[in-house]
Amino acid sequence: MPHSSMPAVAEILRLRAPLSLQVLRAALKGKRVLLTEEELLTILGSGGFVEGPPGQWSLAPTPSPAAASAPAPAPARFNLASLASRAGVGSDVLLKVLETLVTDHPEVNWGALRDRLESGADVAVSERTLGLLEEGVRRFEVARLRAEKQRAEERAREAERRRELQQIAESEVAMLRAELDDERRRAHDAALERDRLRQEAEKLVALKEQETAAWVATAAGGWLLDLGAPETFGEEKLRQALGQLESALVVLNVPVAGREIEAVVVHPGGIAVVEQYDIPSTAGVVSVPAAGAAEIDGRALEVSDPRGEVLGAVRVLQKAVSLDLVYLPVVAFQGPADAEGEDVLVCLTAEVDLAVDDLLHSQTSRVSADDAIALLAKLGVPDLPEAPSGF
Repeated sequence: MPHSSMPAVAEILRLRAPLSLQVLRAALKGKRVLLTEEELLTILGSGGFVEGPPGQWSLAPTPSPAAASAPAPAPARFNLASLASRAGVGSDVLLKVLETLVTDHPEVNWGALRDRLESGADVAVSERTLGLLEEGVRRFEVARLRAEKQRAEERAREAERRRELQQIAESEVAMLRAELDDERRRAHDAALERDRLRQEAEKLVALKEQETAAWVATAAGGWLLDLGAPETFGEEKLRQALGQLESALVVLNVPVAGREIEAVVVHPGGIAVVEQYDIPSTAGVVSVPAAGAAEIDGRALEVSDPRGEVLGAVRVLQKAVSLDLVYLPVVAFQGPADAEGEDVLVCLTAEVDLAVDDLLHSQTSRVSADDAIALLAKLGVPDLPEAPSGF
């Protein structure tokens, strides 16, 4: 350390004592004495100067001979790790503290100290600098703890806000669900009411049609009663075909025990129950297996079990009229069909009269005129204009 500079320092302090470190450096610079802060602090620490008010130095009283002969203690030397250990913090924290001290105590060249520590060099650090550093560490720790406390409080407030928002969201969802449930209940009730009104309207229409329906004599010598006007091309074809039957009583669209049977044919050879399906002839070949769903060229039909439908219609009719007669279940399609089993007659709609007439004529049991009239009475249809012939 250049002790030759001590006279210049002493001279400046005698003329302008006490001086701050910053002013002292500027005065030395005017005398062309260039010292680093570390060198200047070393001179001050070993040259009999004392620190007065914060950051100010002055010459100490003349020491006694004994004190003058005692060598001044040399500043301790530290590297980054040892200085951090001395301050009780990690190296990274120490470097952050040095950054804060640049503003808090600008009289010390903290930037140079930091650069030399980061370079790995050993640096002489005075007791005063150590004191300032330790004070900075304490302030840094206090600031860190305050910041952590503030962050914890902010996290707690944010968590509380999230809980409040969650509660609001859950409340709104519950309200929306309740409103949706109410809407569904109202829609369900409205649908039930529509069904009830529709059923009542259908009953009124059926009653009106029955009141206005009349038996029509067919060219083949039979009678035909249509309780509902044909709605599809297939129903019209069925009506035309059944009108070709001789000595038969044909009732179309018959309401029986809550369901509608498309056609009931009272024939001298038995009773035919007909269900007709509007599948055009161009759609393909309908396959009606003995068990399982019906198909058309591998595609499922809208009515998967026409066999079961017509057998169910037969059971309903048997139970409603309670007459011991021969019943023939018939399924008619507009196009070709391939059927298995002999419990149901499957035929073309246009040829249903021929198929029914052939099968019923082959029956040994006969339907009498009294049986025919009794069955029609059970169905609640208008009386025949005259007694049936051929029974």
